[in-house]
Amino acid sequence: MPATSKRPRRVAAVAVTAAVGVGIGSTIAFLPLSAFSFSPGDAIPVQSQIKVAGEPAVKGQGSILMTDVLLTQLTPLTWFIDQFNSSVDIYPASEIFGGADPSQLNKLQIGQMVDSKTAAVMAAYSLVHLPLQQIEGGQIVATVAGVSPKLEIGDVITAVDGKPVTTALQAAHAVEAAGTSVTLAIARPQTAVGQPKRLVVTVKKFLHAGKEIIGVSLVDGLVLKLQRPVSISTGQIGGPSAGLAFTLGVLQGLGVLHLSPGATVAATGTMDPQGQVGDVGGVRQKAIAVSRNGAKVFLVPPQEVAAAKAANQKGLTIVPVTTLRSAIDYLVSHHLATYDPGAA
Repeated sequence: MPATSKRPRRVAAVAVTAAVGVGIGSTIAFLPLSAFSFSPGDAIPVQSQIKVAGEPAVKGQGSILMTDVLLTQLTPLTWFIDQFNSSVDIYPASEIFGGADPSQLNKLQIGQMVDSKTAAVMAAYSLVHLPLQQIEGGQIVATVAGVSPKLEIGDVITAVDGKPVTTALQAAHAVEAAGTSVTLAIARPQTAVGQPKRLVVTVKKFLHAGKEIIGVSLVDGLVLKLQRPVSISTGQIGGPSAGLAFTLGVLQGLGVLHLSPGATVAATGTMDPQGQVGDVGGVRQKAIAVSRNGAKVFLVPPQEVAAAKAANQKGLTIVPVTTLRSAIDYLVSHHLATYDPGAA
């Protein structure tokens, strides 16, 4: 009897050990890694996102698609699954964030999106010689814990305690020289680019690392004031890479760029106010996304041609463009669009 009585207890012990092992394994499988995946996101017609004040909605034309990628922090389980997904690329966190705090990523990307919209409108309006007014100052691009909730990323500080400032350095020096309470004049970007909200905010300094600060990082920035503001609806999509697509979409909204019916053209690349196209990331995944959504032409920065072609999307023509003007010239010369700057 003693021999038989021990066996059930041993079996039970093994079962408990196995259950604990499975529990630990499940926990480890879902622990976050310091690695992220890039996977294809959406491809969206910009004419559904852009509205120029005083202009009718764009109808009866082809589409300009903007696109994004999905950035996902991996776990051991999702890392393993992604090894079998050819559309996914995996990068260590250090290659994506550098020395930046990953917890600030969403705020940073939303701020980049605001800047991208502003630059796109400036480039489009400048190309067709429409007047625009620039309000310059120190733009908030990041915050630390303890910052006043009255301040938002994207705000442009234009005066400190009544003294006008036009650069980030001027704003920073003025804040440092102020007392424990600081009154800031702010131009805040609204949903419509070119229709800023002006407000005055008084904030108290707080101690951080032995210094009295208001808890923001600044860069030189601006907002626009326009007679014809532009609404660009992007929800929670962040980052600067839709600049080229937005600029083409604004020109379409102004009635100067007309996409040929049936033409579906995708674009990625940053845009600066002078119309220069800049480098972006995740272009292989973006090429997959736009091809899935019917694009036949994909306008990309020259540095990204190889990445776009590596997606091996049949029927998708990859076109390098360095400027807004070169993108328009390609569309016109290949009978994908007409362009009449005088129509603005």
